[in-house]
Amino acid sequence: MRATWVESRKGQQNVSQMHYARQGVITEEMAHVAKRENLPESLIMEEVARGRMIIPANINHTNLEPMAIGIASKCKVNANIGASPNASDADEEVK
Repeated sequence: MRATWVESRKGQQNVSQMHYARQGVITEEMAHVAKRENLPESLIMEEVARGRMIIPANINHTNLEPMAIGIASKCKVNANIGASPNASDADEEVK
């Protein structure tokens, strides 16, 4: 699916979606995610640049379909690692 998308990026030092987003470049992966999520491409780029959204898109795995994980997307991850402000019992937290 993505082989032609990543061909021009092969051999470059930094090929992360965040790298391109911070340069103001909307990659094919970002455009694909925007269409899939029904969100503007510019929003996807801005969220990736800010670190509020990720698009797992390793250039060595071109058979995988890009998807978004983040606040503005349909897929979200909420992890509370360490002590919670809502509970103060460390033994209970470990369970």
